[in-house]
Amino acid sequence: MDLLNELPRMVLFLISLLLQLQGIHGLTVQEDFRFCATRTQIGESFVYYKKHGNIISIINHDNGLNISAPFLPHSRNYSLQGPSGPYRFCVYGHQETGLFVLQYGNKNYNLSREAKGFLCSSSVDGKPSEGGTAVLQSVSYAYNKGSHNRSLTDSSAYKIIFHDNGSVDRKSSLQVCEVEKELGNVAVALENPRYGRRNNSGNFYQYLQRLDTYLGKMDFKEVNRTLGNSPRLRARVWKVPPHQASQDLAIHSELEENKEVRGFDVTLPRALFATPRGRTQAEPKVVLMEVSSQNLFQPGQNSSWILGGKVFGISVAGRQVSGLPKEQRVALTFWHNRLLKNASPQCVFWDTSSNAGFWNTSGSEVKPEGNHTICLWDHLTFFAVLMTSSPDLDYIHNNYLTVITYFGCIISALASFFTVCFFLCSRKNDRDNIMNIHMNLLWAIFLLDVSFLIAGPLSATENDVACKASAMFLHYGLLACLTWMGIEGYSLYRRVIEVFDFSTGNFLFRLCLAGWGLPLFLVSVILAADQSNYGPYLIKVYETSETYTNTAFCWIRNQDINSVLNLGYLSLVLLFNSVMLGAMVRVILRLKHRDYQQWQYVVMLLGLSCVLGIPWGVAFFSLTFGTFRLVALYLFTIINSFQGFFIFLWYLAKIVQARRSASSRLGSTNSAKLHSSSSML
Repeated sequence: MDLLNELPRMVLFLISLLLQLQGIHGLTVQEDFRFCATRTQIGESFVYYKKHGNIISIINHDNGLNISAPFLPHSRNYSLQGPSGPYRFCVYGHQETGLFVLQYGNKNYNLSREAKGFLCSSSVDGKPSEGGTAVLQSVSYAYNKGSHNRSLTDSSAYKIIFHDNGSVDRKSSLQVCEVEKELGNVAVALENPRYGRRNNSGNFYQYLQRLDTYLGKMDFKEVNRTLGNSPRLRARVWKVPPHQASQDLAIHSELEENKEVRGFDVTLPRALFATPRGRTQAEPKVVLMEVSSQNLFQPGQNSSWILGGKVFGISVAGRQVSGLPKEQRVALTFWHNRLLKNASPQCVFWDTSSNAGFWNTSGSEVKPEGNHTICLWDHLTFFAVLMTSSPDLDYIHNNYLTVITYFGCIISALASFFTVCFFLCSRKNDRDNIMNIHMNLLWAIFLLDVSFLIAGPLSATENDVACKASAMFLHYGLLACLTWMGIEGYSLYRRVIEVFDFSTGNFLFRLCLAGWGLPLFLVSVILAADQSNYGPYLIKVYETSETYTNTAFCWIRNQDINSVLNLGYLSLVLLFNSVMLGAMVRVILRLKHRDYQQWQYVVMLLGLSCVLGIPWGVAFFSLTFGTFRLVALYLFTIINSFQGFFIFLWYLAKIVQARRSASSRLGSTNSAKLHSSSSML
């Protein structure tokens, strides 16, 4: 009889247990907290949800559940379908996805999708006197990703109380959600460009160090745990149980395709986990952070960059690791694609001895291979592979380029001077105004060559005023040369395409005013802004890949001016003159006549290219790397050092061509027009 009397109660317990197991199995995410209980449903029931306060309240009534939480509702009311009887339900929250869900039996109800900002729960209390009319049974509460789970007394109303994590620094153990929130804040801060400024790098590094401490205090039940889904910041923590503390710890990542750094391997020696005799220490934890940021950890040199933009922070929680013996060093392997031939890898760590921080190679050894680089370290901190461009301009090539430049400038200056003198002595100079523009360009080239020849010797003296004056003189010559090349393109277009007569009005005077006045204005503005913009500029000449000497030269000391003004000005002139040259070629080909030999057209186009400064475009190829850069430097040096000499040869060819054409009495109309167009160039 007793067995028969207990049978309904046993059936109710088994059904409740079955529903409980079914509900737990139905969870598809690892929740931050979970409240579960068994409720007896009588007739039709409802769920009433509202946003209220800073706690989660669960109150059971005969007609349904009243739930309130500090999250915006996805829907306020739900109907709980199903026959009467016991139902297992769970209320859980997942901070990473923002879900706040009620699982009732085998159905899920999304109460809110805005639960990303809730604080970690610390306690739950049952309050039977706060309005509940029906008692919940088999109540359990789990938090910290399920690592803490406890049973609660039966009650009709419960409150889940959250705590602020402002005092986490004083705790010896942290919940996963506390660490996740800190990691999320740091990841968001990495997206902010202002943290890339070097005066903020030191402060931001402190945030990473604090996060590293939090990760070491994190309490979790698995052997290892991965946090963060942001491409900027990810973290992994491993527990080292006692039976594994006597052997090295090997950590491997999955290899990714189409990435500069495809993966990494870490080998930590067992000496890091040894516990001194007579001491009892907690289970060691290894923390690894992967930071990807172009703003933080910036190299100090423009020719250096972080391989793949990846920086790895490695630590053993609660232990300072430094001065490891050579045979017990930490090995960090970077798997990557084949490196550039002109780039050499360096194993570096972030040194915070200065406020801004810098990369340091102390205590490291690098072993580069074809598709991976091994770094050996005697300490633990934030590591990376720093790629440094191998010097393409060593002292041998520097000597060759110097000789070519000085020799070319001397020949170019003499050729320009004699060409101008020959033109001034000619009896036809007053009738050929287009040649006056050519002569002004030659004067600018002569000025540039002479100023370059005196800038080098003056830099060796200690006369700062003379060096500043020489630098200004050189810059003025460069800008004047570029300006007159632009005027050449404009004047040739007006003369050939629009058939403009330069002898009318004071047009030539206005061109001279622009050609010589604009460079003077720009140099004056730069000098007035800061007199230190001009002076001795140091150039590194490498003797080996690591040792170099500084060679001084009187030039612009502010590289922003050189990059923005000079290169920008050169780009505009080259773009404009390239269009003008294309128009000129079109006219020449249209007027091409069989009486003219092929070499005459070649000479004409080469001359146009020189006066328009088209070969100056080689300067942009010198900004590349490797052998191509070296070839570009030689081409640029040879062509532009001899620019005045090339124009001199072109001028002589024009004179010979004009005399031959004048001696000929026969010619077609097209031939005459072509001769006219050629002579005016």
